[in-house]
Amino acid sequence: MSASPYRYYTMLAITMAFWGGSWVSAKIIVNIAPGMTMTVGFLRFFTASLFFVVVLLIAGPKPIRIFRRENLRVLFLVGLTGIFGYGVFFLTGMNFTTAAQGSIIAGINPAAVSMVAHVVHHERLARKWQYSGFVLAFIGVVFVVGVQAFIEFNMQHLIGNLFILGAIFTWGFYSSIGKEAMKTLTPLEVNTGGAIIGSLLFGLGAFNEQFWVHPARLEPIFWANIVYLGVFVTVVGFLFYFMSIKELGVTRAGGFINLVPVFGVTLSAFIMPEDAIYWTFGAGLILIVIGIVLINYPVKQHALTAPQNAEET
Repeated sequence: MSASPYRYYTMLAITMAFWGGSWVSAKIIVNIAPGMTMTVGFLRFFTASLFFVVVLLIAGPKPIRIFRRENLRVLFLVGLTGIFGYGVFFLTGMNFTTAAQGSIIAGINPAAVSMVAHVVHHERLARKWQYSGFVLAFIGVVFVVGVQAFIEFNMQHLIGNLFILGAIFTWGFYSSIGKEAMKTLTPLEVNTGGAIIGSLLFGLGAFNEQFWVHPARLEPIFWANIVYLGVFVTVVGFLFYFMSIKELGVTRAGGFINLVPVFGVTLSAFIMPEDAIYWTFGAGLILIVIGIVLINYPVKQHALTAPQNAEET
């Protein structure tokens, strides 16, 4: 790990703020253009692809290598899971549930990421007691929701939340596949290739939705949210996330995803008044922060054994 990981912690916090806002942004979009899941996914990731390619041409010494035959398989898996698979579950779920509930469910993402990393990469935290951070962070997510959100049962919300749950576990596989891809490719190359493949997959389904006759095409707020999702959530967010994974490991970086419900619920309360914030938000925030501190607590290098060192996995 880098001797100064705080830069990556800051990048992760910024990323979580963008991702927390993505739940509100997605809800706005599906309200304007319901049933346009494939079109929204295509527009988002096509926009992201354009920016990724520009950045790659500027920063990448050999941009053509992402299209080499030996890289196509892993990039296809990246695009299939983290772009297309996650996007379909995410956008479909947001047609049924609320922005606050969707972002709160994202709080279990670190558990899903850690589970997949444990199986695929044999990645461990340095000390067993650090895993209590996941427990505290998850309890914090429950507090952020508030008891009221659990007892107010709604069948549509249940269906949407199940789709969001599918998105979370898809993200766990995406994180591990992305780490594998970064053994031979840079984070920028991984995200560029994944976004291109994902937008192509979305494009196959978008044609049947006939967006060119939908009223949403004339709504400025629709296009503003597409740009937000494409540029800030995808380009900036994904680059920061994978750069941090490369330095901190999947488990440590994934722990920050507990901040997504905090930002999501806060922004939802400001932008969508129907999603109220209860007194439990403050208690939940404290627990989530403590959980992240425990997960990322620095341990002296000589105290680690080879199987425990996440950076060697």
